Amino acid sequence: MSLWEILFLLLLLLALGFTAFAVYRWWKFKKMLSYTKDMIGKRVEDLLVIPKKGQGVQIPLNIPKKGTVIFFFTGPNCKLCPKQEEELKKFKKGFKLYKLDIRTKEGKKFAALFRVLVLPTVVVVKDRTIVGYFTTFAPEKKIKEALSGS
Repeated sequence: MSLWEILFLLLLLLALGFTAFAVYRWWKFKKMLSYTKDMIGKRVEDLLVIPKKGQGVQIPLNIPKKGTVIFFFTGPNCKLCPKQEEELKKFKKGFKLYKLDIRTKEGKKFAALFRVLVLPTVVVVKDRTIVGYFTTFAPEKKIKEALSGS
């Protein structure tokens, strides 16, 4: 084998290694975010119960029992957050909007409750049941579908 053939094989192996690593990272990221589909349909009370020596402990939250609430999680260096906020302003009133900064105490509490890992995140809660959970940017059409229940 000549020197050029060896260099070509090394470059080929290096390219395959980088490709395999990129595919693995993408798969791991998608697996990490797969919980968002599992959150839809859960009640907020189910997320609040903390097991303690055989009995559940409830954490009080100021979420209305009836009606629609939209939680909008934002952060300091989020580039998509202003764009997401503009999308949320397009809606007519008929729901309560909580804009939560993840740096505040209340924002940390709700982010831990809803397992927020990516910003911006929009969580649509109707009658204390999660009907929509959107990570990164959610267009107006998707949020309307979650609000209408289809």
